[in-house]
Amino acid sequence: MRIKPLVATTLVVAVFLSACNRNSVKLDYTNAKGEVPQLGNLVFRFSNSLVKDSMLNEWDSAEYVSFEPSIKGRFRWESPDELVFSPSGPLSPATSYKAKLGSEVLRYSKYGTVKNGDDINFHTPDLTLDNEQVTWVVPDDQSRIPVPQIDLLFNYRINPTDLKEKLKIEMDGKPMVYNMQTLSADNKISFRISGLDKTEDKNYEVKITIEKGLKPAEGVNTTTEAINSNLSIP
Repeated sequence: MRIKPLVATTLVVAVFLSACNRNSVKLDYTNAKGEVPQLGNLVFRFSNSLVKDSMLNEWDSAEYVSFEPSIKGRFRWESPDELVFSPSGPLSPATSYKAKLGSEVLRYSKYGTVKNGDDINFHTPDLTLDNEQVTWVVPDDQSRIPVPQIDLLFNYRINPTDLKEKLKIEMDGKPMVYNMQTLSADNKISFRISGLDKTEDKNYEVKITIEKGLKPAEGVNTTTEAINSNLSIP
């Protein structure tokens, strides 16, 4: 006699869970995860259709997805189960984003919730030093003695004052004196080293160190490790 209530309760729970499953749609795929390019659309594909064909291929400003930090742009239903977000401009450099699907995405459907729609994380590429260039230049008309100029090329614009706080130039373990030539934020930051003689028939081996904590001029995330580069100045 005691078994019957237990069976009835189990059936009620099973029916309730089944109803919840039928009332949920799943986010099956999104490219808004991990590292994303600064330029490009974000795609959200669902396990079931959420809109009718009459809503396809029309740009919409409804907030189907909220972003933190905020991203301006428009949405478009590419297919009944695929939503596309097109940012109005490049995403911020070296920045982490969070995305959350809102109730608006279910407005024209029979579903009440979205599974996997609350914890969406992605970020633009980290700051990197892409290349270094060395040239010998004559500083001005008064001085005819050439000095080496080093150009550091980054994937993002850098404030030269921020870089100078973290930049160390060494030769044979000794710090070198240098003068910044770039005065405003740029992808290429130039500086000139003092105390090297081009007339000597030798290569100068220079070590460049950029301490961790450097960030792009318009970015948020800082470098988590020091950037090191060994450079030969002919």
